[in-house]
Amino acid sequence: MSHILKIMIESEIVPEKATLRRNSPVPLSNFYYSSLNPQFIGEKTLILLHPDFTKDVAARLIDEVPEVECVLKGSPQSIVGQADRDSQINHFEILEGDDTQMNVMRTLLHEKLVIVKSQSKHHIEVATTTEEKLVRLHNYLVNNKIKKGTAIDGMCGLGALGIYLLKYGFEKVLFNDINPEMINALENNLKINDITEGYEIFNQPFEEFESGNVDLCVIDAFPGMDIEEIKQKAEKMADNVVII
Repeated sequence: MSHILKIMIESEIVPEKATLRRNSPVPLSNFYYSSLNPQFIGEKTLILLHPDFTKDVAARLIDEVPEVECVLKGSPQSIVGQADRDSQINHFEILEGDDTQMNVMRTLLHEKLVIVKSQSKHHIEVATTTEEKLVRLHNYLVNNKIKKGTAIDGMCGLGALGIYLLKYGFEKVLFNDINPEMINALENNLKINDITEGYEIFNQPFEEFESGNVDLCVIDAFPGMDIEEIKQKAEKMADNVVII
C-alpha cells in the first residue's frame, strides 16, 4: 500500500504528508472466502476505490503495483446500484482492469454459497457481512419454525438470501429487484450455485410487486432506506416477514 500512496502523492491526489491511515483508497479483494480465513494480498487481487482517481493514476497503479487488478473511481459512501423507484442506477467508474469479485460464504447448512459480482455495479458488501445475514436468516427460520413453502426475496440484489432459502428447502422462491442489472447477476449466481428450478424472477419496484399469499418475505434494503411502505406491503403478502 505504500507504493500506492506514493503514486497518489506524486499525482497530487493527496497531500505530500498524506498517510495510509487517512488517505489511502478503499482496498477490496477480488476474492473473499469465509470469515474464519485471513485475507492475503497476492498478485492481481486488489480492487482499489477512491473518488479522485484519474485514468493516468489508474494506469500507473496497474503498471507499477503487481497486487492491483482493478481501479475504480467513486466514493464508498455513494449508493451504487438502484435504491428505489425514484432513483437512477449508479456505478463506480472503471478506470482500469477487471472489477469481478467472488465471495464464498460458509453456511449453517454445511455447504458453501458462492456469489459473483461486478464491484463497479454493486454497493460494497463482502463475504463476512453476507455470512452474518445468512446466519440471521437461518436462525429466524429455525426459531420461528417457518413453513418451507413459497418465499419472496423482495429486494434480492445478487440473490444470496433467496438462494439460501432454496438450499434450506423452500419449495419456491420469488426473486425480485428493481434494478435490471441485478437480474443479470442473479441469473449468473443461480447457475453458479446449481439452482435450476423452484424459482421465478421479477424486475419491479417492490411497492408494485404482486403475488398471492406466501409463507415468507425477506427484505434486505440499502442501508439507511425508509422501508416502512415496503414493510407494510410485505406484511400484506406474507405470513412472516423478516428484515435483514
